[in-house]
Amino acid sequence: MRRWITLITGGLLVVFVVLFVVLYLLGGPNQSALERIRDIAVIFLALSTILVVLLFGALIGIILWLALTLRDHIVPLLQTAAETLSRVRGTTEFLGEATARPVIRTYSRIAGLRAMVRTLRPRRQR
Repeated sequence: MRRWITLITGGLLVVFVVLFVVLYLLGGPNQSALERIRDIAVIFLALSTILVVLLFGALIGIILWLALTLRDHIVPLLQTAAETLSRVRGTTEFLGEATARPVIRTYSRIAGLRAMVRTLRPRRQR
């Protein structure tokens, strides 16, 4: 990765220097060196502005693509998760009732039998 960055940076530097030299040599004989350099700087500023605008447009395009991808994939995933949660909630309620009802019924019958035994059995005198 570091090698690629070095190669790209070196290549851009070579292109920049070659372009500068070519533009300098294209200047007219009645221009001073400062005027040539000024014109080259204006050209580089215009090119860099165009490059920044293109990169900004690409960035906006990538953000839009990401937003659409998220909308198309994440929203259905969240809906599926909500449906699954609702099913789990229903299953939990059903199992809670299905297991608790017989236990409660059994304990209430046992409590009734105890109360009946206490009522029918005579009390001891102390």
